[in-house]
Parts: sequence; C-alpha cells; structure tokens
Amino acid sequence: MQEGSFSCYTYQMDTIGHRGASAAFLREDLGPCTCHRRIRSTLDVIANKWAVPVFVELVRAKGEPLRFTQLARAIPGITQKELTKQLREMEAAGLVLRKVYPVVPPKVEYTLTQLGWSLDPVLDALARWAATYGNVVADNQARFMERRKADGADP
Repeated sequence: MQEGSFSCYTYQMDTIGHRGASAAFLREDLGPCTCHRRIRSTLDVIANKWAVPVFVELVRAKGEPLRFTQLARAIPGITQKELTKQLREMEAAGLVLRKVYPVVPPKVEYTLTQLGWSLDPVLDALARWAATYGNVVADNQARFMERRKADGADP
C-alpha cells in the first residue's frame, strides 16, 4: 500500500458458503477507531430523516438542477426549515452544489456534485438490501419485542 493511501474495509464474496453467498469485511489496521470514525461521520450526513429523500430527488433529476420549491413539492412532509437544514448539511459535506442567481425573487438551484453522485451506488446497494431483508429485520424485531413482553421486561 502506498504511503497516504486509504484502505479500511474490503469486501469479499464467498459464493460457496453453506448459506449461499456470504460477505466478510476485513479491517486493516489504520490506528485506533479510524475506520469507525470515517464510517460514522459519513452516516451522520446521509442517515437522517430527510437526507435520503433529498438525495433521491436529486438523483431522479438526472443531473438537471432543481429549485428549492421543486424539492419541497417532491418530498411529502418536509418543511421549508427542514429542507433548508438538510441542503446546507449536504452542501457543507460537498455532496450538493448550490447555485444562487442574483434575481428577484431569489432563484436557487441544487445539483449533486461528483462526490454526491458517488453515493448513488452505495444507497442503491442499501436499497436492494432493504428490499431483500427488510421484512426479515421487521419480523425479527417483532419477535424480540414479543419475547421481551412475555418475559415481563420493558420494551
């Protein structure tokens, strides 16, 4: 590995495992908690209530800029304050480009940056995983809560 290069987790696919395909993540030593901090800081940006809906709308625009009002209309339930906050966080992280036009009324457009587009396959993989295993997770959680309730424990 070259000096200054980054390698944290690698993904290996074993297609001969006894349960079909299984994945293993291998951690290379980069010092205490470096990998965890990087993953956590990424999740802090993309794993909140409004990040994924905003991201999805920007992806659906296929690179065309979207105005604030277009985004607000496309995302049910989001308030102007929440959308503003989310777009600022994504802009601060370098995922979204904000272009302001000097006109009255103000015209502001948003597009994904190259860095933002790099998340598309990551979120696509997460969506495929959720489609495959989401019901299994929900069933497991329900059974867990039933067991806790039967044991007399607080949920």
